Amino acid sequence: HNSMKLDQAVLVLLGVVAAASFVGAQTCSTVNNMIVGEDYIALSTTSSAGDCCNACFANANCIAFTFDTSANQCYLKDNLQGNKTQSDRISGTTGRWDGWSACTGQYSSFPFCNTSLPLKQRLDDLVSRIPLSAAGAQLTARQSAAIGSLGLPSYYWGTNAIHGVQNTQCLPSGQCPTSFPAPCGLAAAFNRSVVQAMGATIATELRAYYNDKFHNSLDTWSPTINPSRDPRWGRNVESPGEDPYVCGQYGSAYTKGLQYGTDPSVFQSIVTLKHWVAYSLESYNGVTRHNFDAIVSAYDLADTYMPGWKQTITNAGAMGVMCSYNMLNGAPTCGNPNLTAILRDDWGFEGYITSDSDSIADIWASHHYESNATLATRDGLLAGCDIDSGNTYAKNVQPAVELGLVDQSFVDDCLFRSYKMRFELGLFDPNVTNAYKKINTTVVGQQSSQDLSLEAARQTMTLLKNSNATLPFPIGSKVAVIGVSSNSSGDILGNYNGPICPDGTYNCVQTIYQAFKQMNVGGTTTLVDDPKQISQAVANAQQADYVVLTASNAADGGGEGHDRYNISLAADQVALADSVLQVGKPTVLLLINGGQISIDHLKDAAPAILEVFMPGVHGGQAVAETVFGQNNPGGKLPVTMYPSQYVNQVDFLNMSMQAGVGRSYKYYTGEPLFPFGFGLSYTTFSLNWTQSSTMPVTLKSLDANKTVSCTVTNTGKVAGDEVVFAFYNPPATVRARLEATGTPVPRKVLFGFERVSLKPGQSTQVTFSLNAATLKLTTAEGHTVVYPGTFEVELTRGHGTTLTQQVNVNFSEPQQLSTFRKWW
Repeated sequence: HNSMKLDQAVLVLLGVVAAASFVGAQTCSTVNNMIVGEDYIALSTTSSAGDCCNACFANANCIAFTFDTSANQCYLKDNLQGNKTQSDRISGTTGRWDGWSACTGQYSSFPFCNTSLPLKQRLDDLVSRIPLSAAGAQLTARQSAAIGSLGLPSYYWGTNAIHGVQNTQCLPSGQCPTSFPAPCGLAAAFNRSVVQAMGATIATELRAYYNDKFHNSLDTWSPTINPSRDPRWGRNVESPGEDPYVCGQYGSAYTKGLQYGTDPSVFQSIVTLKHWVAYSLESYNGVTRHNFDAIVSAYDLADTYMPGWKQTITNAGAMGVMCSYNMLNGAPTCGNPNLTAILRDDWGFEGYITSDSDSIADIWASHHYESNATLATRDGLLAGCDIDSGNTYAKNVQPAVELGLVDQSFVDDCLFRSYKMRFELGLFDPNVTNAYKKINTTVVGQQSSQDLSLEAARQTMTLLKNSNATLPFPIGSKVAVIGVSSNSSGDILGNYNGPICPDGTYNCVQTIYQAFKQMNVGGTTTLVDDPKQISQAVANAQQADYVVLTASNAADGGGEGHDRYNISLAADQVALADSVLQVGKPTVLLLINGGQISIDHLKDAAPAILEVFMPGVHGGQAVAETVFGQNNPGGKLPVTMYPSQYVNQVDFLNMSMQAGVGRSYKYYTGEPLFPFGFGLSYTTFSLNWTQSSTMPVTLKSLDANKTVSCTVTNTGKVAGDEVVFAFYNPPATVRARLEATGTPVPRKVLFGFERVSLKPGQSTQVTFSLNAATLKLTTAEGHTVVYPGTFEVELTRGHGTTLTQQVNVNFSEPQQLSTFRKWW
């Protein structure tokens, strides 16, 4: 917060106020007791700030300097970012370039600045001007270096924005970026518009930070679209769930909202889908993401691990991909040209590829796939990994070319693709107007965005049980709030949180307990959030009319860099819950989690269960509104909730979706605590075929499009949301034939979902389109094929009535849709 104030003050002081002429030297604008710019491009000893100013003017890449008066050392800078106070320092700028904008002032006459030229010609011109000695630093994240002689500013690639802008700070005004619920919860809303609105909000705020020179980035390292392969994965909180179709729909909605705004001439911002590919292990039994070789069948890659990527690239035009830490079938993902060929040649990907942090270094240092960093750099360049998040490229691109390990054309290709992203954001067109240049920081954290975040939190609420209409509770009663995380602001936020409060804490976030206390007007609300205080918790429950009991894995639910060994609720929380539930008061069990919690016997013991995931900055309010009946829960589980014994039935290190008792609703053969897609409501709904959908459907060609429709009616007494899912089941004859050859066949496959809002008595029609390609299956070799036969389409609310319809694929023989590119 304070450093942002300094940044703005320095820009004013250096640009306007403190000009000082040094005798016999050029003129620099100076300020005392301050460091200007990050890092340095040259260091020398000089006798004065004036000599340091001269040295800056003598270096074509220098636009600012900092002189250490105590050591007579002169630091030359190529940027104006990251300014901070420091005694014994004099800093200054040359004034010949602001260090922020390309193609301005004396640097506007380069051909790459000529907007009348074709984009390729402009890019070719810029790439031709990058010396090999500078290329490595240009292909480096998080920040590519500035080149002052070209007026080329530095650029920050790696702004995480999983559910809000990160890697920056709140503004001097106290405004902070809007933060949304964690993706594990957003996925439960099954509402594309909510995710798209979040993407648009993130892009707008990122533009505001860029335009007002607070953050030099319009590139996000998000969203995460890896499916939730196993509940033990530490980063399930970032995942949209276990189904590849849902992951693709989530990624597509995020991409459409973030990249594509009101002005089609340029991108609003750029997504970077992560982590490509088959990445879902952090650290487990001595194996880490840095040395893990994920052995995955062609079937599972084509059926589970890749479809979400293909959807987001082909349907939404995602322009960025991050390759992952792990190896895949014997080759590092960031050094495998075959994986890049799938993206670019098979799916038409036209964007850039970055490594995850130091995953180019992992090629040699952790995987030992190569013997040194220069060979790892070669592999990355040959694979078309354009940006290295680390320092491996910076130190090794030039040696790799000069030693003849890689042709410079591969370096130029990486430069071309990475610069292309910045050009397509309009960052090399200072004199061309686009709608996004008008955005300023007044939009950051604005009320309309906070309203979106609150509504998103409301839509994530997922009711799993409500025996005897235990919920909702009446306002104005005696309520006991009991349990871990019930009075924690941070525990309900998720991971990859951006700046939340102006003071750098989470104290401005209302906790669940605080929200209940505020909303329970005319009643009393008590708190016990220490699981060791069982006696006090029981006493509070006995004195209460209603009990809100939290179960949380915020402290032990895994995270980036570490996985879970069990998925059970912590023993002290189980003991607390058992004791409180024995009191027998109307009680709702709130589940606060990223990865799932196996509640086992608590499923039967608790009268009501509400899954709230990690609902974000407005989560406390959304939870209290839901429990008090002011918000009708309409979420559905985006994952299968397994019993705790699941971890003993499936080997976490085995990437097969069919391992042990199987993974996800498509392959799990056990009895879940709650199935994928499950979620109740305070109202009731009916589901009926529309008259046009009662006849069997026949598909005679690949391009023949049909629809199936149902009518959803709110048959209850309160308004509510319902989600309708569309699945297909393969013909029994096809299943038998494929299974006889050892080819896995899913139990059923999701191909559509829609969320609707209905008042009491209101009805609406929900329609799903399908064609023969919709009903594809995957062969053991990873090819996708449409088989002739009678498929069964089912429409369901995740519980209750399931509508089924026969769809006849009337082909004489199977039709292959795609060919899998196998490299091992």
